Amino acid sequence: MALVGDENVVIVEVVNSTLEPDGSNRTYWLRVPPTTRTAREGVAWTFGLAAEAYEPVQQT
Repeated sequence: MALVGDENVVIVEVVNSTLEPDGSNRTYWLRVPPTTRTAREGVAWTFGLAAEAYEPVQQT
């Protein structure tokens, strides 16, 4: 049900590449602006970048 003055909730799912003690990877869900259209755009936003500027050269 929509509420007056409410906004859509948009979430991007990310997986931590650092292994947990049991060898698994932890999954996180990050809330991003409701105007976000792609996962790349959402992840870039978490770093304060535009999607075009987000170009990680190494996954850590």
